[in-house]
Amino acid sequence: MARKQTPNPTVETLREIEESGDRIAEWASDHAAQILAGIAAILVLAGGVGLYVQASDNARDEAADALALASSQYRRAMGADPLGGPIPEPANPELGESTRVEYVDRFAEVGRAHSGTASGAVAWLEAGHLQTELGQLEAAAESFGRARDEAQGSAIAALASTRLAALAEARGDAATAAQLFEDAASVTSYPLRSVALGDATRCWVEAGENAKALATYQRIETEFPDDTIAPQITALIRELQLAQD
Repeated sequence: MARKQTPNPTVETLREIEESGDRIAEWASDHAAQILAGIAAILVLAGGVGLYVQASDNARDEAADALALASSQYRRAMGADPLGGPIPEPANPELGESTRVEYVDRFAEVGRAHSGTASGAVAWLEAGHLQTELGQLEAAAESFGRARDEAQGSAIAALASTRLAALAEARGDAATAAQLFEDAASVTSYPLRSVALGDATRCWVEAGENAKALATYQRIETEFPDDTIAPQITALIRELQLAQD
């Protein structure tokens, strides 16, 4: 029986971010990402793997300050604690919509101004998150794509790939979603690689690509033997295996 690994704070924080945006419906619900905590964890992780070593310390500090300021001001505008916690939906729907529209531009501005930094990439993630909540899915895909390109090969890029995968799945393109989840799993610094492979397995099943689903599931068992696999994914694979017998 697979055993669960000892919880790691960085992994758990990334998991919270992942769950907040894992499905389009969830992104529009109460599971908004705790922005400052997520930013802090990602920047620490990015620094640990040497992300954007070509950027100067001053540039990184300025980018982090700009992102933290935009994040705290967004939270305050939405009536949330600027230092963390859930972001409540304003009683006035128009206020919630106008605030999101304003801060899509604000986060995009941070992303453009601080291109080539981890904070700039995270800013594009935040812009895409708000665009998703606004139903601007094509624009969200562009923002997530910018985040992935800015942070190529990093955990942030992997996270952006999972966002793009969720958008693809929501529009019924399960095969594209599966490949994007596999792209995320290919980033060695991403601590939720087995989760991404599990989602890829599920999407391959939805796409009718049973051989790819079985192969991806086998990767989880081989590469991450100590990780717990979601029961619903295991059930899908068992059904495929029984159908082949």
